[in-house]
Amino acid sequence: MYNEVILVGVAVSMLFSELTGFSPAGLIVPGYIALSLGSPLRIGYTLVLSALSALICRGLGRFVILYGRRRFALMILLAFGLGVAVERSGFLPFRVEAIGYLIPGIIAREMDRQGFWKTILSLALATALVALIAVVADWPLGGLL
Repeated sequence: MYNEVILVGVAVSMLFSELTGFSPAGLIVPGYIALSLGSPLRIGYTLVLSALSALICRGLGRFVILYGRRRFALMILLAFGLGVAVERSGFLPFRVEAIGYLIPGIIAREMDRQGFWKTILSLALATALVALIAVVADWPLGGLL
């Protein structure tokens, strides 16, 4: 069922982008978020890492030439590095992991391109639609059901 949810997420993302003009944070992200609905802390942590990565990248962009692939790669590396730094520093009194290694960087890219709120709302709507389809199809969603 895991693969089906991801594929439905890709289809929903494509349709959502075509119909609204907004990106729900890349093609694969709504499916992964839908699979993690049983762990809202993990989703929140992923979004925080994404926002911090986008902010840091935007700040670095004032001093370094960042565009295209270089900017996207930096956001992925920043999100990954921040996650590792938080985990190893013991900053949080509990253990939490981001959703995958690339998902926070992909979300950060969209936050940088279209803004924080448009990205969050688009992602929430697309994820809700993926989750609805999964519930109707009777697919398990990461402990949510």
